[in-house]
Amino acid sequence: MRKYAIIDFSASSLSLLIAKIEGQRMEGLLHTRMPLSFSSSIFEGRVLSEVEKLEVIESAESMIELCRQNDVDRVYAIASSTLSSISEADDLISTVSIRLSLHIQKLDIAEEGEARLIANERYSILPRAVLVDFGSLSTKLYSFSNYLCTIPAGPLGLYKELVSQVVPSVREASNIKEKIRTVLDEANLPGEGYFDNAVLAGVYSWSVYQLYADYFKLSHQHGEKIMQYKKLKKLCRYLIKQDNSRSLMILRNAPEVMTQVVPAAILAKELLKRFGVSSIIISDLGVKEGILKQIVCANRSAEGLELKD
Repeated sequence: MRKYAIIDFSASSLSLLIAKIEGQRMEGLLHTRMPLSFSSSIFEGRVLSEVEKLEVIESAESMIELCRQNDVDRVYAIASSTLSSISEADDLISTVSIRLSLHIQKLDIAEEGEARLIANERYSILPRAVLVDFGSLSTKLYSFSNYLCTIPAGPLGLYKELVSQVVPSVREASNIKEKIRTVLDEANLPGEGYFDNAVLAGVYSWSVYQLYADYFKLSHQHGEKIMQYKKLKKLCRYLIKQDNSRSLMILRNAPEVMTQVVPAAILAKELLKRFGVSSIIISDLGVKEGILKQIVCANRSAEGLELKD
């Protein structure tokens, strides 16, 4: 039995997966995410300061140290396509690689899509299913037979553009909904009845589910996590109420993405309304799981940092 880890560098955070490997079988042991302090001020072409670059390096160092504490044999690293929103992203990757002796593979949108589908391939048995992944600045939709499209709306982008405080007001939430509907209209998505099932993946989807489970008093569930559209709609109405209980619930369940989880919930609701899907499966499997699975199955070559030496 071996332990492998993979670190994902994105424009808004660093995330880590530690997995147990037996042959070609992989089991996730630990997931953690470190949001970057400057993520809310990221815009296309922005140049990071030296202090901000140092934050990225120190965050990666702490994740490598966490891997050592968990007896990880080898660490891999990838750079999300969202990192390209930062000017001189290649220089940042090169600096981190040299400082930490960590080879970082850059991914493009197509590679990320393939990795998500590989990680969630067990859902391919569902008839007419769509896989929805909320990125910070865009939302990617995949069918299990071919890539569908990218929508230029993500929770972080919606927050930065339309929200003035930590959580949107009633008026701001209405503006978010109208913005999403306009973007979906322009994307020429298939209408109601085209998809029978939806799988939501990524950290934002998981955070929305944590709020959903808290609000509806759901106990720990084994197996799949499922949300009902009508209940999600009710949750969204609650999340735009201006009261302390709403704020405390967000802080309790989604502290890392507290400014973005309400836009994520509204985005999920509007997408599912567009498709007419009543039940939604929540998956915590994403790009890291897919890339690591490719490496373990020898379908992808990658240079890892050996820790046991």
